[in-house]
Amino acid sequence: MTLEQFINILRARKKIGISIFSAIILATLVISFLLPKQYTSTAALAIDVKATDPVTGQQVAGFLASSFMATQVEMIASQNAALKVVDALGLVKLPEAQAQFLEATKGKGDIRNWFAESLLKGLEVKPSRESNVINLSYTATDPQFSASLANAFTQAYIRTTVDIKMASAQQNNIFFQEQLKTLQANLEKTQRKLSEYQQEKGIVATDERLDIEMQRLNELSSQLVGAQAQTFDAQSRARGGQTAPDVLNNPLILQLKGQLSAQEAKLKELAVKNGPNHPHYRQALAEVSATQSQLNTLMLQYSGGLSGVAGNSQSRQAALNQAMKAQKERVLELKSGRANIDVLQRNVDNAQRSYDQALQRFSQTMLESRADQSNITILKSATAPLSHSKPRTSLNMLLAVFVGLLLAVTSILMLEFLNRRVRTKVDIENYLGLHVLAELGKEDAKKLFGNQYQGKRRAAAGDLA
Repeated sequence: MTLEQFINILRARKKIGISIFSAIILATLVISFLLPKQYTSTAALAIDVKATDPVTGQQVAGFLASSFMATQVEMIASQNAALKVVDALGLVKLPEAQAQFLEATKGKGDIRNWFAESLLKGLEVKPSRESNVINLSYTATDPQFSASLANAFTQAYIRTTVDIKMASAQQNNIFFQEQLKTLQANLEKTQRKLSEYQQEKGIVATDERLDIEMQRLNELSSQLVGAQAQTFDAQSRARGGQTAPDVLNNPLILQLKGQLSAQEAKLKELAVKNGPNHPHYRQALAEVSATQSQLNTLMLQYSGGLSGVAGNSQSRQAALNQAMKAQKERVLELKSGRANIDVLQRNVDNAQRSYDQALQRFSQTMLESRADQSNITILKSATAPLSHSKPRTSLNMLLAVFVGLLLAVTSILMLEFLNRRVRTKVDIENYLGLHVLAELGKEDAKKLFGNQYQGKRRAAAGDLA
């Protein structure tokens, strides 16, 4: 179909098209005036996604999730929020509301849930694309009622978020309260084991005793080294016997040796001068024998004393060895006990740490369960609108114009296809298969058909005459 054909079809059936278009416009206008007026109130909420927890002071990571805003929209339009609105407005207690419920449901179902579902039908929630603002709109036939419901849903949403946070904190608080009992019992058990082991081994919690025993061990080690040196020296001196330097260099022995040498010289002089039988010789010989005997006795005593000193030093060394061995065993025992105490002390520390952490979380969750703060700020409270939002007559008329034109054109084309007419030379050539020799304009057609009509009238008049 060419544009010329289309325009000719519209011209030929313009009355039908105008009738359909006018009917749609008139019907839309009548319906727009007959429909009840509805009013829309809007409230705006801002959500602080960078909010910090008032108890811990840490940033809440859940606010940064990509699905957070969508979740908030679902919470605003949830059944729980609607039930809070029903309870806040006291709709269930109103006689007219009860009558409305009985009329709609015949008394079946729960009146609170029925009103909650009814209220959700007029609610519209739209989050902002580039900000953390949520626009909450409510549409109703009464402007004041729409504003009240918009504000009621705002408060219900804020209360819902607070209730969710408090309920979660209360559950955590109950959990940590139960855990505290177990952790406290475990802490008391580990402390009791540590105390019993300390009492059994006689070890205090400090390292003082171990330090003292180590000091004693070091002292015994020093004494043993000194005793070993003394024993070696005493044994070296004792091995020389009477010829030992300590014996030979003794002043008394040296004095006796000098005295003996003088007496022997005197004895030799008397032997030459007086002879062996002379009383003076005999007396000198007796003195030499007495001095020699005294010297031998004294040297024997001194050499025996050196052996005794070596024996005593060896005995002291042996005693120090025994004391050193016993002290080592005592130190090792203390170290072993101290190691066991360290293990028990670590168990106590771990149990104490776990108990302290649980106690801290218990106190934290207790505060969280009592905190009724929210990260939501009301930017705009809903107010009663001055003009209605529905029906929108101007928009409806624009749509009616579009739909009317579309239906008018569609109807004309359908009628044309059902009853096809020849309107242009293209139709003659396409449908009749004839070639058009000439095309007359409107003025030529009027003249041609007018002359033929005048000729027919004259012929008819001649026949009558």
